[in-house]
Amino acid sequence: MAESIDYGFKPVTSGGAFLSLKTKGDTIKIRLVSTPVHYQREWQGQLKERFAWLVLNRNADNPDEAVKIFSAGVSIYLTIKGYAENEDWGDPINYDFTITRTEESTANFYRVVPSPNKTKLTAGELALIKESKIDLLKVVEGKGTKTFGEPKVVDEPPVPEEEI
Repeated sequence: MAESIDYGFKPVTSGGAFLSLKTKGDTIKIRLVSTPVHYQREWQGQLKERFAWLVLNRNADNPDEAVKIFSAGVSIYLTIKGYAENEDWGDPINYDFTITRTEESTANFYRVVPSPNKTKLTAGELALIKESKIDLLKVVEGKGTKTFGEPKVVDEPPVPEEEI
């Protein structure tokens, strides 16, 4: 007889401002609520391209953990950019993404899957974003970091209700 599998596991997502996937198999569901900040961070003597967004963490157990920063490398950025430029998907602020740490290869360390359920942000979610004291640009700036541009944070429903 097969052993029952427990699907109740939730990945540890750090107690700070950043949302991260720490081990293989960790999965998060997020809604991007800002444009990305493009930055370079020094790592092992080299500048690495990074992108950071303010996100709603759909896996959060309490409202204090709902608004986080998600930082990613070029491959995740290009995947999200691909959906943004695809006329069937459009602006990624209008739908959720599920991101899984697969560790399949260095080129495909993460899997990014958009949710086909396009929904506008609720008044409660917009309030959480507005109440968040996270300054995305200030957080990613620091030693060995160069930033490019300022983020635009969602402050109203991104799509008219009749378009959803």
